[in-house]
Amino acid sequence: MINEILVEPQHIVWLPWIVNYFFFVGIAATAVFTAIFFATKSKQPSIGELSAMTIAFICSIVAPVALTADLHQPSRILHFYTDFAWWSPMAWGAIILPLFSIAIAGHFILLLARNAKPNQAKWLTWLHYPLFQKNTLLWFFRLFSAITAVGIIIYTVLETYQTGTRALWHNAWLLPVMLFSAWVAALGLTKWLKHILYQYQSEVSSTENWLNIAIKAALIFSAISLLALNFSNEQTQIDFAQLFNGSITAYLMIGFWLVALIFSFLTKFNYLQLIAILSFSWLVRWVLIIQAQTIDKTNVMQNPYHFDWFDTDGGLGSIAIFGLAIFVSIIVWQGVLMILGGNKNGQ
Repeated sequence: MINEILVEPQHIVWLPWIVNYFFFVGIAATAVFTAIFFATKSKQPSIGELSAMTIAFICSIVAPVALTADLHQPSRILHFYTDFAWWSPMAWGAIILPLFSIAIAGHFILLLARNAKPNQAKWLTWLHYPLFQKNTLLWFFRLFSAITAVGIIIYTVLETYQTGTRALWHNAWLLPVMLFSAWVAALGLTKWLKHILYQYQSEVSSTENWLNIAIKAALIFSAISLLALNFSNEQTQIDFAQLFNGSITAYLMIGFWLVALIFSFLTKFNYLQLIAILSFSWLVRWVLIIQAQTIDKTNVMQNPYHFDWFDTDGGLGSIAIFGLAIFVSIIVWQGVLMILGGNKNGQ
């Protein structure tokens, strides 16, 4: 008797939009954790905390745009609220994400108010209102942003973890992989922005050494978590082998990690280190989210995927999201410089 088995390739469900969402929302959440550390080290709001929250604020604007694009139909967002499914992490994410954005915006604005120079333009005089100078309100938003950041990390990981048929996703080690690979990017960006804003702080920086140590630690813990994910069971080892079979992106991920680690031993800030860190963080998500979908799930063959540079769901979409990040960064950067520097003409 001859038994014929027909196998149909499965198309990937999550597109590169979700990689960019995980990338930016992960940086935003871990930048909040970095800012909280700065807050505990200084009695007054510092430039280090402001730098971290500036990064968090920018990424919290870009991330929801990438998530909305992944849904393709913005009206689907309404169904999260009208037909609330309490068992779905995405439904809870629809509640946590707006709260997270509000918390970061409040935290960021209050830090700007505390670091603002006296001679502001008339339309910025509200920054000096007594309400915005209260430590109680600032600590409320610090706690608010920290709690929602924890919620963001948990819900985004649960989105993939609930897919029990994928060994690389349905694994406890996925959380530390996503956490530390995002945190190293947030630390690198905070170090870069703090390096630029250093001229606006009067106190001597005592956290530069801590940032260097934290970047090394985050890189090392990222590698340990990836290795632990690989060796957690037999199926994950098979899946990792398939990810590295004929794929240059998986090897690039390791290469950028190695470059970032080498440059982390240099005391001075280096742009190559920042580029390597960001590339490593993004590629971790690309390999584990996009490439992992090409591994067989319910069949016995690799699922094909072709990345189209000229498609909105491919290259054009990714370039657009990073273009939006640059656009938002320029606007926020000009606002920060205006407030920290004051208005020299007093207008």
